[in-house]
Amino acid sequence: MQLTHFRRTLLTMRLFSSPNNVHPPSQYVLDTDGSKWRLCAGCAVFNSRNELLIGERIGKQGSWQAPQGGVDATVTNGEMETVAQAAARELFEEVGLETGKHVLLETLMTPMKCRYKTEGTKSWLEKAGFAGQELNWIAFRCADSGLETDPNSACNLSGLNGEAAEFSSVKWKSLDWVIENVWEAKRGPYEALRDGCVHINKNWEDRCAQFDLSGKWYRDSTRSEGLKEALMARGISEETAIKHAEEPYVQKWQRLKANGPSEFKVITYDRDTGTIRRELIYPIGKFKEVYEGKSMLFGGSDGGLIERQCFYCAEQDADDKIAHVTMSVTPRGREESRRFVRNGELVLRRSFWHSWRTDKIVSTEVFVKCLE
Repeated sequence: MQLTHFRRTLLTMRLFSSPNNVHPPSQYVLDTDGSKWRLCAGCAVFNSRNELLIGERIGKQGSWQAPQGGVDATVTNGEMETVAQAAARELFEEVGLETGKHVLLETLMTPMKCRYKTEGTKSWLEKAGFAGQELNWIAFRCADSGLETDPNSACNLSGLNGEAAEFSSVKWKSLDWVIENVWEAKRGPYEALRDGCVHINKNWEDRCAQFDLSGKWYRDSTRSEGLKEALMARGISEETAIKHAEEPYVQKWQRLKANGPSEFKVITYDRDTGTIRRELIYPIGKFKEVYEGKSMLFGGSDGGLIERQCFYCAEQDADDKIAHVTMSVTPRGREESRRFVRNGELVLRRSFWHSWRTDKIVSTEVFVKCLE
């Protein structure tokens, strides 16, 4: 719905109590006819496939929606909460996701807002005198591999900051699916979201297609961080870990696709002879890799099978805020290899989770482009 002729004011009312929740004062939009619309922030979190994160509401089986909530009217340091601040807060309270850690804020060209009425629902909104809600969408991009691959494990649905739990489970779904299955009264806001996100989702697809690590890269071992410790955590002796961390390591990356998300062939060279030691293909999506003999990273002595998955994630430290991610399930545990470009150099950040422990081991390697 197009919004015209409104003013924003502070809602001064007592806290509305219900058996299960307390709703604090919210900002609202007041129409010229006196209708009040509660100002709300909607959290549109998108994954690498432009799917939306939605949750199933507790006690309402089959009722799925994105995290959302009112924009607080509380004045802090002389200012009221902004819509973007409210979206970040609601995202944390309802699903435990932190901006800058699990998600990054997307840049919007125009505001995405829509109203929906709550008259006749006998909800607390109607009892509080609201005609409905004005939902203002704030878009986020997934920056966490766990959230991308297993949102139920990555999200905390217990209710944080003293708020009651909102969702029993979460999942990724296309906006078309959400629009077809959301509560009919809320269909309009999700249609507005779909229309408003055309630009940012197309921009994400273009960034995935243009991502390029092509070239030959030489590891600058003097700038590695935590590599020795990460190798030792995989069961490698300290002597061998130090030797591996300091020895030359050269890879060549080649793009394989002209259209769609970039896929690569990766060539690794023998450190002594400079001849090709291994060639791997990194497609987008899930795949299996068979390796022979003993592997420094994966373990085993007679080869084995690795389940892998490649995708793109938002990355705060990258020049263009995007990274190529490879997830691997190995005999030793689960590993994330995150590669991105920073200041013209290739950064490889590995995170390793033991199959028998819960702590995470992180290492960083820096590669400099060298002449072919």
